[in-house]
Amino acid sequence: MENPWRRELIKALIGAPLLPFLPVNAFAGHKRPKVQIELPPFPIQDTYLKGEKKGGRILIVGGIHGNEPGAYKAAEILRHVKVKRGELFIAPRMNFVSILANRRGYNGDMNRKFAHLSPKDPDYERVKWLKNYVKEVKPALLLTLHDGFGFHSVNPRAWGQCIVIDEERYRNFSLGKEARLVSKRVNRFFKKREWRVPVYNTHTFSPKTKHPEQRKSLTYFCLKEANVPAICLETSKQMPNLELKVKTHLLLLKEFFALHSVEIEPGFDYIISHLKEFLKPNISYSVNLNINGRSVLVSSNRTFKLPKNSRVEFTSFHGTAGTNAVSPDVNMNFRKIGIKRRIAFDVKDDFRKIFTVRFVVV
Repeated sequence: MENPWRRELIKALIGAPLLPFLPVNAFAGHKRPKVQIELPPFPIQDTYLKGEKKGGRILIVGGIHGNEPGAYKAAEILRHVKVKRGELFIAPRMNFVSILANRRGYNGDMNRKFAHLSPKDPDYERVKWLKNYVKEVKPALLLTLHDGFGFHSVNPRAWGQCIVIDEERYRNFSLGKEARLVSKRVNRFFKKREWRVPVYNTHTFSPKTKHPEQRKSLTYFCLKEANVPAICLETSKQMPNLELKVKTHLLLLKEFFALHSVEIEPGFDYIISHLKEFLKPNISYSVNLNINGRSVLVSSNRTFKLPKNSRVEFTSFHGTAGTNAVSPDVNMNFRKIGIKRRIAFDVKDDFRKIFTVRFVVV
């Protein structure tokens, strides 16, 4: 059923001037809203881990697409290991709003925004941050994690369950050789043909490429603009469950880590054998609210009746690094929202809804 307040808000937004920071602010129109609600900006998460022994430098990027949990869950797990050798950089949830919405790209496909992007785009600051991060870190290898559709081993047009490279060799980067070596090692673990992980060369730099759209991707930017070797790892959306998707990513990462002399503790074998524990930690969830100067802790479904001119602030979230809140009633980019009647916020752990907080103006 259509939400009448949402329709009213959209009408107000259409008449409002377009400002650089409009995506985070939903105060619009000439009349002041009866209640103002504010949430903290979506964080840009990154982790740096350095071992005592010298080794390679690997940057892992997850969550470019929000409906690919195998990718960002695998990246998140590695944020909690100890690096014994080498250096590890991890950006697990680059597209946080899309993860919370459980959509590929809530603001459009982020992996098509690494060429040219308007500062007015809601993803602009995050894409800009990642591009600068890649250039600053200058890793020996960037691995971007995804969950693609289908199984490439049985359908060459499918992107699921494969290692994607932009060229066999680019400058002095032997992308194909390294990818095939990892593919060979990982495929020993998969008896089913469709689950095997072949190498998919998109020939992005060739004028005859069938995938010119890849010239707007993160890996193409890394190779061409940052002089950083980059490879895309794809598990399949059609794998039976989340655990198998994450396991596929971890098996691939294990082999790339070995090639680049990066060692972690606990090791990949231990993580994979205890994967359920890593994916389903025993934790409680809650959110701290400040309602008209009063601190309130909420840990389950709750409805607040607010007088006019009230101010509500979501001050902090407790749970996993994926715990945050969005409202299905308005544009999810908005972090400052004015309401006249009612609104609901879903507190989520990544794509999974934990509880709902509702506000009603009385």
